[in-house]
Amino acid sequence: MDNRTLDNLSWGTFIILVGFGWLLGEIYQVDTGSYISFGVGVILIMLNAVRSSYRMRVSNFSLFIGLVALAMGGAGILGYSLPLIPTLAILIGLFIIAQATMRR
Repeated sequence: MDNRTLDNLSWGTFIILVGFGWLLGEIYQVDTGSYISFGVGVILIMLNAVRSSYRMRVSNFSLFIGLVALAMGGAGILGYSLPLIPTLAILIGLFIIAQATMRR
């Protein structure tokens, strides 16, 4: 499997997720934003996990965005509201530490 195929599968899954989230939000008159955000996080993290398993280069940008989306969506599902800037600061710090330990 090549990187382009993985990207296309991820985009297709993302568009399906947004469509279902939008549809269910309209039908049941509920906010599905947290669920969509969580789903985006899962998609991006899984994309990079599959890339890694195929010995492809992992995208640090999409991995970071996936972690942010997962954190924000997960907090929303649990009924919490995370402030964006402090959450970004924490995740950037964790990301830097993880990269430093992986290089060792």
